[in-house]
Amino acid sequence: MEDEGEDGAGLGLEGIQLKKFVKIARKQPLPFAFVPGTGDEEPTFMLHRRKKAEVMGKTLRKETGQSKVSFGMMSVEGKTVSLTCDKVVPGLGKKLQRFFRQQKVPMDVILLDAEGNEIS
Repeated sequence: MEDEGEDGAGLGLEGIQLKKFVKIARKQPLPFAFVPGTGDEEPTFMLHRRKKAEVMGKTLRKETGQSKVSFGMMSVEGKTVSLTCDKVVPGLGKKLQRFFRQQKVPMDVILLDAEGNEIS
């Protein structure tokens, strides 16, 4: 995993680093990108303070070789993560909730489309 210091994460956030960004997302929305991973591959979740979500999505797609990439803005309120998605991967909510639990960051996930309507 690359390290980009305080500004953002390299490819993939895990454990303590993810908790740090969740704390930041409580104060301000952050752009995110997520690749669910297929078969044996681990899911990859990326947050950054300055990069645009679309740019991170393209980076993840290129680095992981996956075609299914979701990206948008993430905000946190209490124990709930709200993801406003520009592009959605099928089953994103369950996959992200499972990913957060694996990383010891148990959060409820709410998916919103670009207009702010909840996606099931």
